[in-house]
Amino acid sequence: MKNNLLTIGEFSKRTGCSIKSLRYYDSIGLLKPVYIDQNTNYRYYNFEQTRMAELIQICVNLSIPLKEVKDLAFIDDKVDYKNVIEYGKKITKERITQLNEDLEFLNLLQEHIERVDSYDDKEQKEFDLKEKYYYTAPLYEDEMNDEYYKLLDRLFEEGFSQELYIEHDYGVIINIKDNITTKFAAYEVDKRHSNLENVVKIEEGRFLCKKTNEFNFDKICDMFSCVDSNDKTIIISPGYSYDFSSPYFEVKCRIK
Repeated sequence: MKNNLLTIGEFSKRTGCSIKSLRYYDSIGLLKPVYIDQNTNYRYYNFEQTRMAELIQICVNLSIPLKEVKDLAFIDDKVDYKNVIEYGKKITKERITQLNEDLEFLNLLQEHIERVDSYDDKEQKEFDLKEKYYYTAPLYEDEMNDEYYKLLDRLFEEGFSQELYIEHDYGVIINIKDNITTKFAAYEVDKRHSNLENVVKIEEGRFLCKKTNEFNFDKICDMFSCVDSNDKTIIISPGYSYDFSSPYFEVKCRIK
């Protein structure tokens, strides 16, 4: 009976599954040895089972619960490789999509930090910035105080409940048109959410950028009195920087 069979140790080396894991898979009926020696209680596996062990390892790496693997793998006590493979492919594609989105997020954050670090705290500098979309709520405070941060927290909770894809930027958007000022607490979301009622699109364009520790919105707006326009858009964001001694915020005003 033991001819052409692998001991649990040999099977472990061939598949990369630890002996402890193989014993656990046996105990839950996921991967049972084809033969157990009644005298020694040694477990033996055949070569065909290596495929199943490798599939289980892939599922474990994809964080698929073993109960789901078992439900997928067995139909009428027969191993259904097709089910496991198709489900594994589906989860893998979803994981790749998520990893690509995470990589894009990190690239954008790095780009933002390097832009902010490219000019001095006392300078003002013009940059061409890409279009962005912000999930917003009306803001009636005069500065970034506790009430503002409470509103921002509620706004984030709202976004999480709607499963919005949230980008790295957040803060305040100020619109000044014909001397009327409106303010919004805001955070950046993916373009896919552009159809939502309270998502505001900030068109790509040229912005005058400065760094500041100022919390008061009127004083921040006064920083851009040099911008001659009856329709101003000012964005206040955390001044992410590799240098933690930098000012708290970067403020940007559209000039073109």
